[in-house]
Amino acid sequence: MTVLQRPDPTPRIDARDKATGTTRYSADLAAALAATDAGARLVHAVLVRSPLPRARLRAIDSTRARSSPGVVAIYTADDLPGGLCGRKVRDMPLLAHHEVRFSGERVAVVLADTARHAAQAADLVEVDYEALPALFDPVEALGEGAPALHRAPWRYPGAVVGPHQHPNLQSEVVLGSGDHVEQLLRASAHVVERRYRTPAQHQGYLEPQAWLAVPLGSRRVRLVGTTKAPYRLRQQLAACLDLAEDDLDVQPAPVGGDFGGKGAPGDAPVCVAAALAADRPVQLVLSSPEDITATDARHPSTVAVRVGCDAEGRLTALAVDALFSGGAYAAAKPIPSVNLHGVHDAALGYRFGAFWIRSRIAYTNTVPKGHMRAPGALQTVFAVESALDELAAGAGLDPAELRLRNVLGDGDTDSYGHRWEEARGALTLRTALGVEPVVDAPSGWRRGSGVALYARPTRAGATSLRLQRLDRQRLLLEVPIPETGTGSHSAMRSLLASRLALAPEQVEVRQAPTSQLGYDPGVGASRVTVGMALAIEELARRWEEHDDDGPVAVESDGSSWPAVLSFCAQLARVAVDPDTGQVRVLELVSAVDVARIVNPRAHQLQIDGGTVMGFGAAVLEDLGEEDGQVTAATLGDLKLPTSHDLPVLRTVLVDGGAGLGPTGVKSVGELTNVAVPAAVANAVADATGARISTLPITAERVYWALHPPDPQGQP
Repeated sequence: MTVLQRPDPTPRIDARDKATGTTRYSADLAAALAATDAGARLVHAVLVRSPLPRARLRAIDSTRARSSPGVVAIYTADDLPGGLCGRKVRDMPLLAHHEVRFSGERVAVVLADTARHAAQAADLVEVDYEALPALFDPVEALGEGAPALHRAPWRYPGAVVGPHQHPNLQSEVVLGSGDHVEQLLRASAHVVERRYRTPAQHQGYLEPQAWLAVPLGSRRVRLVGTTKAPYRLRQQLAACLDLAEDDLDVQPAPVGGDFGGKGAPGDAPVCVAAALAADRPVQLVLSSPEDITATDARHPSTVAVRVGCDAEGRLTALAVDALFSGGAYAAAKPIPSVNLHGVHDAALGYRFGAFWIRSRIAYTNTVPKGHMRAPGALQTVFAVESALDELAAGAGLDPAELRLRNVLGDGDTDSYGHRWEEARGALTLRTALGVEPVVDAPSGWRRGSGVALYARPTRAGATSLRLQRLDRQRLLLEVPIPETGTGSHSAMRSLLASRLALAPEQVEVRQAPTSQLGYDPGVGASRVTVGMALAIEELARRWEEHDDDGPVAVESDGSSWPAVLSFCAQLARVAVDPDTGQVRVLELVSAVDVARIVNPRAHQLQIDGGTVMGFGAAVLEDLGEEDGQVTAATLGDLKLPTSHDLPVLRTVLVDGGAGLGPTGVKSVGELTNVAVPAAVANAVADATGARISTLPITAERVYWALHPPDPQGQP
């Protein structure tokens, strides 16, 4: 095993520009456009959004707004061409037509010569709303007699529901054998049945979403924006706006943080449609509060878990019934069952006699929900790993011992029938448990520790690359994905330089526009370094066989490589003030199952960043949705973790794992954030005897768990 920090001889490509503030993000690029003839015609867009969660649109009057200074055009749904938008399910209109379904839905778009003039005019657009009954609770939304939020959702392109299902159902996935699980649970020596809840969360990136669309004539458009998936965005825009894909060229730009939130089309379809209608370049930049309250947050969840074991502590059966609030539209998700892989992961790391999983997403009158780091996994792992601790208590076992008796080992077959040649869960967990504490609890506070385990497959993905010579000393590697802040371009440079025996400085990495390369699904699913490593190996081999100075390109699908399994074991040490309920996380230990590490510094930043995100979910973050309104509308209200909030972070690398392909790489990006909330909840229960089953774990929740009110109302 290795305890970090490791020296990193290859600094990141983008480090200096970002540190000095010279990096140009999407919102900065209008300045470059202003130097051209097109820049003289640039207009700024501001969206008029609904303040109500559900209402009928009676009328929109823009008379006063049109006479406001600097206004170029105001468009409503009747003015813009285009249909329904979405990543997989196309169910979200370009602009609301007849009805709005969430607070923040787009109703109109105002174009003006400056952003300030556009905002002033937008305030003058008068919309006549007739409030309609709204549904905010997914249980209520799927209840008998609940009003349908969409008239025929099964008719939407890409829909995965049918007319025989509840009209407010976005998706439903059922895995495993319910009857077998029921039999095994009835025969179990110990059974826990509990319900766990998690709130909506914003991804917390600091760069708000921004778009710049430039019409090129004949319905052709160049688009720059905050997207991590340029090729998929091109497909989605073409389908929504009835354009040919070749007429859309998505240009590269750095992305100022993503964490899952910048894979959806967002407001790009409106920006492109407005640019085509006005025949002017259009820039649309969201304010930070607008981004927080109107974009695709993490799904809130209610997860019911039943899990049993025999008298020896062997897990017999697991039943998981997960219900997610999907918001007003399914459009922000690349697959309609956002949580399928996350729920799958919750049952992946252990041997169960049988399992049953039902995962449902409901339409509600809230902001449409989308992806956030390890979609669905944090919610369900919080539930399952908390339930395992409760099961261990009922069986009279140490929580770590229960896990060690049941975690997958080398050659084991998981609950889904897949045999893993290597499964190092026990080694990873023992490694975490072996790290001694270094922080003392305050006097009078109760101290506790808790563990949680997460297993995640590493899979390769499709991608395309091109390599050509810049001069006698340097090569240009063209890649299809943006730099989202993870250091992926630096990792690609290191991989290629190492493979061709070059110095890293001899390789320049550049993101190509969508018109220049084949295809890539975008940044996500922790597949970037792995997929690129496999593609770079193939590209280097072809380059060495090449006998002239022309470019060499590859399109790799990664399908020839089977998945490999990674584990992360996390140990939380906490202190709890019994008088106030205040929780102080003292230490978070992350033991990470690793193979080859391409860039040690970037690897460690992924571990730390993931752990901090998990910490925020555990004790701080909540969008505070109330009656369809997001109450944590600013970064001050949202309370993302700062350095002042953080516990001591400790990493132990469990070296020697088998990676994927000849480069031997495992993914790490979504490995360390998932199990932190469960580890903290388990530590709080160890310290106090009180089980907190709703995130975040606040002082108020702990206080009332320790001091339940008298049913008669007496103090």
